[in-house]
Amino acid sequence: MSGIVLTFPILAGKVEAWRRFCQELSNSRQKQYEASRQRLGITHEKMALTETSFGATAVITLEGSDIVRVLGHLIASDLSFDVWYRERLHELHGVSLVGFEQFSQPKPLSRNQEVHFEWASNPNPLGGPPTPHMMKPRKEKEDERQGI
Repeated sequence: MSGIVLTFPILAGKVEAWRRFCQELSNSRQKQYEASRQRLGITHEKMALTETSFGATAVITLEGSDIVRVLGHLIASDLSFDVWYRERLHELHGVSLVGFEQFSQPKPLSRNQEVHFEWASNPNPLGGPPTPHMMKPRKEKEDERQGI
């Protein structure tokens, strides 16, 4: 299971329209919404409204078995509900998802990357917190392997 949290500022004067949009998803457009999410493979979606010092913001959490694929299909879909959904996001948030398909496609990591820090949960047998691991630059690793 993978997920993503998206935060979109709500345009000035659009908070009530955003609330009505959420109501539409759970009322008049519920069947279309559920069909879309099942087709896309979204297993959980939550839309929350939060007030920040910069104004109202929508916090959208999406979960699915392959969130990259889910976003790619949602962005590229020409089905009427998905088009309507994207248009509403644009109207309420000023965000256009069209054109972002390239960012939602998995791409292999570059072989030329130089990792300097990586964190992974490393359960401490004594019950302590997970610990970060500093990564050595590639040159250092190569020198160690060669015994230099």
